[in-house]
Amino acid sequence: MTPAEAAAIATASRELLSQGDAEGAERVLAPVLDHLRADAPALHLMGLIKKAQNQLGEAERYLRKAVAHALDQGGYYNDLGVVLQARGEYAEALRVFRAAMALTANTAAVRTNIVRCLAAAGDLAQAEREARAYVSAEPGAESWSLLGQVQRLLGRDAEALTSAEAALRCAPQLRGLRYNYAVALDRVGRGGEALEIYESLAKSDLDTPDLALNFIRALYAAGRRKDAETLAEEAAQTWPDVTVLHTTLARIRWLRGEGEKCTELIEAELLWRRPSDMALRLACADALHRGGHFQKAAQVLEEARRFAPDSPAILSALGVMLDELDRPRDGLAYMRTAAAAAPDSVSAKRNLLSVLMRAGQAQEALELARKLRADDPDEQYLIACEALALRMLGDDGYRKLCDYERLVRAYDTPPPQGHFTIESFNAALADLLRQQHRVNAHPLDQPRPNFSQTGRSLLALADPLIKTLLTAFDPHVRDYLSRLTEEAPEPLARRRGKSYRYANLWSVRLTEGGAVPNLVHDRGWISGVYTVSLLPAERPQSPHAGWLQFGQPNRPPLKCGPERLIEPRPGQLVLFPSYVWHGVLSVEGAEALMLAFTLTPS
Repeated sequence: MTPAEAAAIATASRELLSQGDAEGAERVLAPVLDHLRADAPALHLMGLIKKAQNQLGEAERYLRKAVAHALDQGGYYNDLGVVLQARGEYAEALRVFRAAMALTANTAAVRTNIVRCLAAAGDLAQAEREARAYVSAEPGAESWSLLGQVQRLLGRDAEALTSAEAALRCAPQLRGLRYNYAVALDRVGRGGEALEIYESLAKSDLDTPDLALNFIRALYAAGRRKDAETLAEEAAQTWPDVTVLHTTLARIRWLRGEGEKCTELIEAELLWRRPSDMALRLACADALHRGGHFQKAAQVLEEARRFAPDSPAILSALGVMLDELDRPRDGLAYMRTAAAAAPDSVSAKRNLLSVLMRAGQAQEALELARKLRADDPDEQYLIACEALALRMLGDDGYRKLCDYERLVRAYDTPPPQGHFTIESFNAALADLLRQQHRVNAHPLDQPRPNFSQTGRSLLALADPLIKTLLTAFDPHVRDYLSRLTEEAPEPLARRRGKSYRYANLWSVRLTEGGAVPNLVHDRGWISGVYTVSLLPAERPQSPHAGWLQFGQPNRPPLKCGPERLIEPRPGQLVLFPSYVWHGVLSVEGAEALMLAFTLTPS
């Protein structure tokens, strides 16, 4: 075969790949590749073909050969870096990208890949520095958009909006940049402005499911609920394979009062078009579960077993649902099958714990919790399960782990510096938090009625009230930590050091009938709840309405009810181990507004 013939075949293969036909491209190129073993462009092309087929190991092999035969081709290095990143080899990918930067004149694509690789590796601080360097070197729509994406990941939404605005100024005619700007507006609470842009874009062309989803959410948040539901119906029919559109429609219908009929469109989709789509069946069951329709959710999952009888995800979900229906022994059988089908799955074993105890198998649960804790000693849910199993077994170890009188402590917070009274401070803080609940707690995301929780950590909120409050907490936290002597439970005492940091901060707002179900904070260490505002009923029917409760799991076994109740008061901070089950009883009144946080050692 002459070089010209080989080159022509390679050109035909490249044309097929550009048309999206990777298999055809491989069929054309593979027979002549032996003749082109030292031909860098052909090796590079085969690497791209394998990448398009998601055969990343083969793609890496061919791209490395291409680089070896063309050491000065920066584009080859860049493509190799992309494959390495996709394989999770971030450090090596970055080294390859840096080599590409030194060899290519067109650095924009490489700079973008470096930032994305750093973000994927979790090094957001360095990703931001690289993105800023990109903006400085080549200010434009792409570099500003990239910086905004990193800032959004960092939770700095106001800065992300500034970057989106700068990108839009560079290319105001681009739909994608207008959409990004609208999303950025939405995230800082300027939903009305975002809605205008979504509506304008959709009027021109409702061209993507992402635009449809954000437009639906903006309509709903603006009170145009009928419009949101109509659009959700249209979008789910236009993009039937996009599961989130179906679940959003189901949520809207449930909130409107449709009950278990909220999933009718999903069920029709499963019946007529996608009977074997397990992701959609799980989404359908989850929507019903969130609405409290356990029996129908179980029926959906039983039907799913016809198509995937051995699916661990389906079996686990069915086990949970049967437990919800007070059939823990039946649920446990499914859970055991799921765990056996995925013997290396930690989550499958973890899912067993609650159902084991509800089925009366406390000793087995204790042994499993301790085995899992050996690999993850600080996971608070595992500690909570170990404590609950000890409680069920009547073991004294429970009282050491959960000494509620010593480990759950309430503090009265004095007025922070610069404020005359705690009442005046709390009034200002309440106004700030109510605003956050309006802009940062979308109604479609809330898990239950009369309940609102901010969706993003308030630690990134640039308001001096937050910093002032955390400073006021410091003496209480230090007092609490000082009491964690060697006699304190091992999960607490072992991690005690000289300093701590806030891992997360959020707000919960409850109105008449709202409650916080019992939970633990999986990745915490010490947790806190601060009461900001209470507007109770004049004559509450329950003497403990809105009180904090400790010690009762979310699905309690027999005789495992709450062990301590604390009446909340504005200005009161309650600190406790993150592994302690806690919740808020149903509120009677106009409002209970609280801040909650987790601390970890630093």
